[in-house]
Amino acid sequence: MARTKELEPKSLKEPQVAAHVEDPTIEQLAAAAGRTDEIAVRRQLFGWRELISTVIPLALIAFFARNVDWRQAFATLRRADPVFVIAALLVYYLSFPVRAIRWARLLREGGTRIFGRDLLEILLLGWFVNCLVPAKLGDLYRSYLVKRRFGISLSRTVGVVVAERLLDLFVVFGLLIVDGYVAFGRTILPDLNVLYVTGGALGFVILIGLVALYAVGPRLGRFFPAEVRRIGRLFREGVLHSFRALPIAGPLTLLVWTLETTRLLLVLFALGLYLPPSQVIFVAVASSLLTTVPLTPAGFGFVEIAMVYVLTTGFGLAQNDAVAVAVLDRAVSVFSVIVVGGVLYLRTQRTERIGAAR
Repeated sequence: MARTKELEPKSLKEPQVAAHVEDPTIEQLAAAAGRTDEIAVRRQLFGWRELISTVIPLALIAFFARNVDWRQAFATLRRADPVFVIAALLVYYLSFPVRAIRWARLLREGGTRIFGRDLLEILLLGWFVNCLVPAKLGDLYRSYLVKRRFGISLSRTVGVVVAERLLDLFVVFGLLIVDGYVAFGRTILPDLNVLYVTGGALGFVILIGLVALYAVGPRLGRFFPAEVRRIGRLFREGVLHSFRALPIAGPLTLLVWTLETTRLLLVLFALGLYLPPSQVIFVAVASSLLTTVPLTPAGFGFVEIAMVYVLTTGFGLAQNDAVAVAVLDRAVSVFSVIVVGGVLYLRTQRTERIGAAR
């Protein structure tokens, strides 16, 4: 914990809420998972778990790519129109301010005066970590950064991030069902039933979890020590209070996924390809659902294989074209984040070292 205090920048904004002393256990958990200093990040990126999370998708891709004509796929990529690629990047990065505004709106339900511009860099850093390590640790990392910079309870902030992810999942699964019916009609591919069953089971578990959090959590809390009850209460408030912002957060979530779909549409245009809007939406939301797979960073391996399968078997795209779409879309949505997030991370570390030196 001494290490964490050393890194506390002195020039940060004053907290807008009452002073809060975090529980040491959860503080240490966040510090370990978020890797808040440069040495820890380096260890995280090159640890054995990260090696496994890299080997798994590479093995999957190697297995399923045995019959791919890579020469044709790269020929398709070489003819990509740079204007549409840049447009896809601009649309994709436009989604981050929208996400930051939504996140700030959810946090304000807890009484915090905070705005999207305060959270944009933190959000990008969280996405950067999610692109490098499995299990969505970037979400815990950005929660920890908000706690450090604005003095908001980590337990409450994690609860708000959970609520944010739930909003995304509800919208994604809703679009998957409605748009899947429009795109496929009554002839859904048998292999895609797994996606629907998984999504349905996930939705059911989420619903049960919310009911338990609201009705059962307070009753079970009395069997635990006071500090555990306090952490549980803050987390519960972070999740449940966030849904008060649904009239604003809901439309913002729809806007986020409109931008995500537009990004994929522009990637198709860049490669000289076209699919009906309903099919583009289905591919975009199905791919995004698979990014939640905790085994690999950003669903790497699973997303690419699923995209190629749906584009070829489901919508009749040539295999080399489908591979090119998957590669270019992931370059826009993942590898560009690694570059941009890496620059932000290095700049943040330099600023914190200068602040600590003062």
